[in-house]
Amino acid sequence: MEKTIRLDKETFLCMAKVLGLGVKDSHLEELYAYVEKLFPDFKVAEGMDLKEIEPMLTFVLPKE
Repeated sequence: MEKTIRLDKETFLCMAKVLGLGVKDSHLEELYAYVEKLFPDFKVAEGMDLKEIEPMLTFVLPKE
């Protein structure tokens, strides 16, 4: 069963942190507004066990 959810600010900031972005960066407000327009809602499949599934692509920012 699919469920549609909106990308809220808290989830966006959590994703930004995981991706290595500074959550206090002033540009995140602008990025959030852009991403929110691109992906107004997400479809989430409930009941799927994805623990053993590796992501196809991992993006890691270089350390400065």
